[in-house]
Amino acid sequence: MMNLKQGIVTIDGFTIDSKTKYSEVVNNLKNRMKTTKIDEVSDAIRFLSPVQLGSKKFFINIFFANELIQAIELCVADPSINEWDYKALIAQHGEWLTEQIGYPEGVLDDNVYDWGKINQWEDFRSRDAGISILYFQNRECI
Repeated sequence: MMNLKQGIVTIDGFTIDSKTKYSEVVNNLKNRMKTTKIDEVSDAIRFLSPVQLGSKKFFINIFFANELIQAIELCVADPSINEWDYKALIAQHGEWLTEQIGYPEGVLDDNVYDWGKINQWEDFRSRDAGISILYFQNRECI
């Protein structure tokens, strides 16, 4: 079960948290993703199709360093939103975060917890927006 306040994201019944390792995600969700080696210690996973998380579907990327999870990037996948309408993306992200972690936390840019933090971000130049779930490793955030 998903519990974002605890840093837990559940994809197709597989639970991801601050202790999740790269090999665990690959072994459990291999049919839905593409893996990329970034450098000697860093890997990324990109899901090939949108994933249902609660009430919305998301494009998902997961990043690892030295086999340990570092971050999950979410971007709402709503075909009714014009790809350049980042304000509609921001609204969808805020709505989903409010469902997951409550109000006003769901509309804040930054929410910090023991395990890491959740950022809602936007880039008006690229007209993009998303949600970052950043996991602290050794009490430092990436």
